[in-house]
Amino acid sequence: MSSRLFAYSRARTVLWRQHGISATALRFTSSTSTDKPAPTQTTNHTDADPSATEQPSVVASTPLYSKDEADAIKPSSEKTNDDSSGKKSGSRFEFVREREPIVVHDASQPIKLGKWYRIDANMMDYSQVGKSHINTVPRLAHGLERVLFSPGVHLLQDPNSRVYNFDPYIRGITQPDEFDFDKLTPYITSSKDSKLIKYARERKKRFVGSTSSMTHVLSHLYFAISGGKQPDISSMSMRFADMPSRFTRGMRYPASIALRYNDGVYSIDADKSFDVKDSILSVMGKSLEKLLTSTPSEFEMYKKQNSWKVKEIPEENYHYVEAEDFILRSQLDCRDDRLPRKTFDLKTRGSLAIRMDLDNHEVSRGYQIKTMKGRMQSFEREYYDMVRSAFLKYNFQVRIGNMDGIFVAYHNTARMFGFQYISRREMDEVLYGNELTGNHMFKMILLLLSKMLRTVTDQYPETDVRVTFNSFTPDHSLSMWVEVIDDEKEAIAVKMYQETGQYSVNPAPTAATPEASKEAASKEGVDPFATKDPLGTKPTETDAENALLDELLDEDVDPVEDVYVNSDHPIQHYRMESFSTLNNQDTDDAITLRDQTDEWSINWSLKKSTAPTDEMVRHYRQLRLKQSTFFERPSADTPEEELAPLVKVLRRLSRRNMWMNNTPRERVVVNKSRIPDYAPLKHHRADRPAKASSPKPRHRSSPKPMLKTQPTPKTQPAPKTQPAPKTQPTPKTQPTPA
Repeated sequence: MSSRLFAYSRARTVLWRQHGISATALRFTSSTSTDKPAPTQTTNHTDADPSATEQPSVVASTPLYSKDEADAIKPSSEKTNDDSSGKKSGSRFEFVREREPIVVHDASQPIKLGKWYRIDANMMDYSQVGKSHINTVPRLAHGLERVLFSPGVHLLQDPNSRVYNFDPYIRGITQPDEFDFDKLTPYITSSKDSKLIKYARERKKRFVGSTSSMTHVLSHLYFAISGGKQPDISSMSMRFADMPSRFTRGMRYPASIALRYNDGVYSIDADKSFDVKDSILSVMGKSLEKLLTSTPSEFEMYKKQNSWKVKEIPEENYHYVEAEDFILRSQLDCRDDRLPRKTFDLKTRGSLAIRMDLDNHEVSRGYQIKTMKGRMQSFEREYYDMVRSAFLKYNFQVRIGNMDGIFVAYHNTARMFGFQYISRREMDEVLYGNELTGNHMFKMILLLLSKMLRTVTDQYPETDVRVTFNSFTPDHSLSMWVEVIDDEKEAIAVKMYQETGQYSVNPAPTAATPEASKEAASKEGVDPFATKDPLGTKPTETDAENALLDELLDEDVDPVEDVYVNSDHPIQHYRMESFSTLNNQDTDDAITLRDQTDEWSINWSLKKSTAPTDEMVRHYRQLRLKQSTFFERPSADTPEEELAPLVKVLRRLSRRNMWMNNTPRERVVVNKSRIPDYAPLKHHRADRPAKASSPKPRHRSSPKPMLKTQPTPKTQPAPKTQPAPKTQPTPKTQPTPA
């Protein structure tokens, strides 16, 4: 093996010498000669950019080139026409001739646009901030804790014997109009969390955020640097062999966040421009989490008829972490001290029909999950959709909160079907290949996001801005758009979007009423009640042109021009390019680390667009219009022929099985070996105070102890009592004479 490595090193050195590069610039120089740093190759890089040596954000580094890059910098006389060799001509091979040497970035300094930097997971420290009050985090109820230690799906009710494996109380789901949501802790955004901002100021961090506001943005950064890696669905049955394995359309939805400035700290809030109302799944998720962590008697108090019994609202439990320029917050839903990381996340997963037809959930709630495997009405289909549409977000949330996994409850908004626990390791194997790759990927994504947001805030200091990320671009790069937020105009646009579906500050044109038309005609001196003579003059050419013009104005209006964008301030567009380096070899392919000896780094460059302002504004309007119409779903008034084929099938199945949501009138049978014990919910063994030692009670079958006792004195017999004398019968009275 050593001889092969020596031969490879020697051949590589000969190759570099043919291009006029000194051997001292190679990475294979001996590590013993560390007295003086190896000189870098400076043929024409500093001449092209004289300010490169004045940049304080880099440290001395040797330029690294791969074999493909060496071929790219060959003189034109030495290049051969090898187009037929099958070598791909990707984006990296096109710009490699123009880029500068890669430098290792100093994490404490900002970046310089247009330069290439190298980062790896070892550059970031990830640690907990403050104390997480895990002892106050609720536990699972109804005997559901055994799902945590048994892989696979656990049915609420066995379909064959109709025996319940868990408490039958959780079969039926309380509807939103029956539950008092005011008795639950309200959600607090990052910009209003005083404790989160306090931690950031104490540690001199620039950004604060929560899992709900950052996971979508982190997903786009993953798409940009993962090399097109898709989730692994090889564990699914053969029914899914020809199904797509790529991430769903909802994951490719452009992500927007709002940076809110507050005395030196930028809070990352989710952009709610087009998320104007909560879906049925988000609303019911709050009440279902309370159901899974409360006893039946406790949950009954949160219904509207009994909510007056709730005296105080418990506080939420959060986990705070420090990573690069961030202080991140994660909500802790549930815990079990027997798990490796103690806590886990609760996820209530609506069925396929509900997710595809959210605005008509009352029609789609009849869809049932009946079998374990299959393309429809099965737990396997729900797991398959969850891998492609939610696993990446769930994985980021679990990592931010240092949780062990997720507890999934499958339902159709009317009844519960089953439960499943998915560990973080299982999600890592599906998404990244193994846990090691997932750890490296997560850290490098946070590093990239920190540097990109820092560039934005340097461009717009102490200003509220909206940042939009889109990773699905024609050149496979990551686009980042920046817009200054105007709260007053955006409030008008949001209100218009709620009423008309158009995100605009211009009032929508309304049709004139007959009364208004008559009033306008009377002002012009025309009889409003006059009728047109059917035998009168024919319409002139001018009338035809005006009618055609009105028709064109009504039908061919470009909706892009009506989308509200704050063009009072310049809109900036950035583009990030990246590729990986694994064990000193550059690649555009997906990376899966084998062990700790593999060295993986990301090379990236951020460039600012120089396109004309009008062109950038139009492209940004198109992106915002795409966001506003991305999740258009059929309404209750949509005709049957206009529905998507899948929605038609789901609605037909739902109507057929709607009766199965009703609670059966038959005798309820519960598996007695699995009766839930609610005692651990209030006092867990680990939380109970130590009791004084007391003698153990005697078992019935144990013999009585032989004790030495003093002989008791003989008691004198009691004297016999004299019998009571017999009473004489009373004489009969003589009848009185007449």
